[in-house]
Amino acid sequence: MRIAPTLAILLTLSTPAFAAEPCQTIHGRAIYYSADGQLRLWHIGTHHEFEPDAYQGNTASSWDKIITLLKAGDTSPAAGSNNALYGDFVVCPTKPYHEGAVQPATIRSMSHLRVVPR
Repeated sequence: MRIAPTLAILLTLSTPAFAAEPCQTIHGRAIYYSADGQLRLWHIGTHHEFEPDAYQGNTASSWDKIITLLKAGDTSPAAGSNNALYGDFVVCPTKPYHEGAVQPATIRSMSHLRVVPR
């Protein structure tokens, strides 16, 4: 008899609850485009890009962490767009994949980072 209540709960949940994909580790390049204010993380070897999340409540967002690394201590307004950040990223998509579209994601961790002038 537990099957019926469980099935009822599953059917009442909206499909967006299941839309996000599992986290994955990628080798990528992060670049901030200051002209239009976009931060993109390109999965090297593919045509796919992720957009780091901008807000996470009280903790620093993925966006803020990457911008801080891209600035590399420079305080000028365009400092973030002068560099590219290469490394391994654990990416957790927050919306489903759509071919040809940038996928919003949370960056859980970053390793083997290297900041390179553009």
